[in-house]
Amino acid sequence: MRLAAMLLLSFILAMIYGSAFLSFFSSASIQISPSILILSMLFNLAIMGGGGILVAFLLHGSWSKALDAIGFKSRDITRSIFYGIIAALAFILASSLIISAIGYEEENPLAEEIVSSLNIYILFLLPTLSALSEEIFFRGLIQNHLEKGSNCIIAILATSMMFSLAHIEYKAMVEIIATFSFSIVLGYLMHKTKNIASPITAHFIYNFIALLPFYLK
Repeated sequence: MRLAAMLLLSFILAMIYGSAFLSFFSSASIQISPSILILSMLFNLAIMGGGGILVAFLLHGSWSKALDAIGFKSRDITRSIFYGIIAALAFILASSLIISAIGYEEENPLAEEIVSSLNIYILFLLPTLSALSEEIFFRGLIQNHLEKGSNCIIAILATSMMFSLAHIEYKAMVEIIATFSFSIVLGYLMHKTKNIASPITAHFIYNFIALLPFYLK
């Protein structure tokens, strides 16, 4: 079972980073329609979310243990969600002040393609699907597993490095640094609450608020 888990994990990582680096080195402009965007996010959810849960199942031997190991817990869920909300809003405020102070003007070709297809459904679906897929895989599976063999700081930093590299297609150093920094916040939430609802909530709010101004234009 452990060998099967490692093989599946290797496949998922190859899919994630293969896609990210292909996008990074590709100069072709891809037109993203709403249907393509939604299908892409559903595919990511299947690969990272579903695949992550399946890896946990292969490691722990039962679905209940797998879900518990990832952080699907009903205990203290309200508090965990509250922490996620506060952390996301605090990070957005702090990062906005820093970006404003350094005079950075955002240039994100991928984000521009995404917002060109933005509608009310995608405004909610995109943050929801991306938060679920990425948090289940990176915080629920990777970070929680790393914490068992090391301390929480190493686990959070290693997971954040992996998370930011998975977003290398942003092609902007400031964006990648921001992603790494936010991942540390998400990692701390996971470590503090032991509940996947906390980083999922924070991730959703961050992405939703990032997209909202484009929808309101």
